[in-house]
Amino acid sequence: MKLDVFIAGENVDLCIPNKEFAEKSQWYSWFNDSSVTKYLYQGSMPNNHSQQVEFYESQKNNRLLLIISNRKDYMGVISLSCIDLARKHAAVALVVNSKIDKMNSPMISLESIAMITEHAFLVMGMNRVWAGQHQGLSGWQQRMELLGYRVEGIQQDAFVKGRSVADVILIAARHEDYRRIKEKRGKYWDSTETMKKRIKKLPKVKFIEQLYGFFEKSGGDYYDNILTF
Repeated sequence: MKLDVFIAGENVDLCIPNKEFAEKSQWYSWFNDSSVTKYLYQGSMPNNHSQQVEFYESQKNNRLLLIISNRKDYMGVISLSCIDLARKHAAVALVVNSKIDKMNSPMISLESIAMITEHAFLVMGMNRVWAGQHQGLSGWQQRMELLGYRVEGIQQDAFVKGRSVADVILIAARHEDYRRIKEKRGKYWDSTETMKKRIKKLPKVKFIEQLYGFFEKSGGDYYDNILTF
């Protein structure tokens, strides 16, 4: 089946899902793949077509829910949820089945984030788009910094799945930084090739690594002292 395109990009399109897609596509199966759900809460229980339909029906009016297409296959889902029109902020989430297009999936993911973030700022009038990410995704998180997503904090031991406990890294992009990027580059997403060049120039030591170092040393000393009062 063919979905209507909602946002067209350089190499990917963000398409509008429907009930038939939830009923008949492989959308449900992405959440049964342990490599896809490694850093997600999903995956503890099997997913099926009827559960995917139920999810779609429950969320279609509450969030901006779009299917990622590489123009050959449908390979992921991206959304804006927790949309607050008064406070002008929303949460972004992305799931991509990289097995469908392993070679291009990293840039497809980054371009998809750029497309929905720009839509949030320009069309929906948001001032802030935020997310919480598993600490194991620090490389992906750093690539998102090229789109203005800054680290805002660490939620210690906030991710719990089975026997796994990990921190959640809080990140956010603000309209102010979006505007600065556009003024510098001309476009928020100018091209895949230039983004690849920027990725190669990213600092070797990630900001989140620096922040962890500060938390462990200065934060550790500070709170160890307070806890002995």
